[in-house]
Amino acid sequence: MVYSTKTFCGVILLAKGLLVVKIRVEISPKYSEKEIVVRSSADDDELKEIIRDIEEIQSKLGKINGYIDDTVYSLSLNDILFFETNDRNIYAHTTDKAFLVHFRLYELENNLPDNFLRISKSSIINVDEILSLNTSVTGNLIQFKSSYKTIYVSRRFLKELKNRLNQRKF
Repeated sequence: MVYSTKTFCGVILLAKGLLVVKIRVEISPKYSEKEIVVRSSADDDELKEIIRDIEEIQSKLGKINGYIDDTVYSLSLNDILFFETNDRNIYAHTTDKAFLVHFRLYELENNLPDNFLRISKSSIINVDEILSLNTSVTGNLIQFKSSYKTIYVSRRFLKELKNRLNQRKF
């Protein structure tokens, strides 16, 4: 069941000029993630240029700057296991390093893609990088793929994490 559908005209700026397209937005709880579908009558140059533009935007948006000392690193969001606060600073953890990032946790939570999830007051994880979730009396511990790093999940966020893990595509 679709709760709401909006259709309107949009304009896409291509190298050759403007392209007027129909844009349709569907909102429903049955969708677990946001998706863009491009429909075309032919595999022509306009379609290829639209796909190139979307891929370019995705590559720019899929990065975040991380800092170690005076060096700036461009980190792919796919390489980040989790974000964590430590002494009022936010760190992006990869498999073997931790990078200082200049965002607040709530800013990251609002702007990161759907595969990132808040799991405690001080942590956001990349659900796609979870290897296992160990639930016990002492706490709920996440183990990541290809890393020795682990992180605890707050009871408050555990149900949503389990739902996301059940929806995850393999």
